[in-house]
Amino acid sequence: MNALHMPRVSLRYWLTITMASLFGTNMGDLYAHELKLGIVAGVAVLAALAAVVFVAEKRDAAPRLLYYWLVIVIIRTGATNIADYERHHIRWPELLVCLGLAAIIAVFGALSLKGKSAQGDDTTLPSTGVAYWIAMLMAGIFGTVLGDYCSHAVGQGLASLGLGAVLVLLVAIWQVSGPLRFMLYWVVVAVARTAGTSMGDWVAENDLLNIGLPLSTALTGAAFVLCTLAVAKRQRALAAATA
Repeated sequence: MNALHMPRVSLRYWLTITMASLFGTNMGDLYAHELKLGIVAGVAVLAALAAVVFVAEKRDAAPRLLYYWLVIVIIRTGATNIADYERHHIRWPELLVCLGLAAIIAVFGALSLKGKSAQGDDTTLPSTGVAYWIAMLMAGIFGTVLGDYCSHAVGQGLASLGLGAVLVLLVAIWQVSGPLRFMLYWVVVAVARTAGTSMGDWVAENDLLNIGLPLSTALTGAAFVLCTLAVAKRQRALAAATA
């Protein structure tokens, strides 16, 4: 992906990634429940949509973040579908699946960070090639599996609070890590995906709010869009200041 289309890694970026996780969790459930395409056709449609975005991105030389965030949501939606299929049909042990996915994230995450150094710009994303998007998909599946496991173990509300606290702590550590921030990137992404799963399900399913999946998807989607606009506005302001 062209550097012009990639956001800077900042606190706003982490907030947007988290909101993308909530939205993708709700969107994935709504997509599967309403369209009923099945795992193969459903993932194939999402893969085709992602391919269209990548083709459009390659042809556009303007500095737009739209493409990056569209692919993030498409991948998160697909990850939710894949993880739910595994949980309901394949039924491998959740913790074993998480360990395997963590290993895959580590491998492809390391490949995406190849060439990064402590002397480099720690606010840039890893290289957004094939390895990056594979790691992002695996992080989404990991987060869905582990988030569901935590929600079933302690309840959606407590899981959301606990995972949210872990995420805040990791982002705080990332914030003070200076040039070593890039080493924490995939750890924070995986935790954001996990917290987003529990939070997204809690918003859609808890009796206190009682808003249901369609409205929850609309609300988390709106919050995600507002976050992306804030990131884009901040990035344009920084670009203008350095011009």
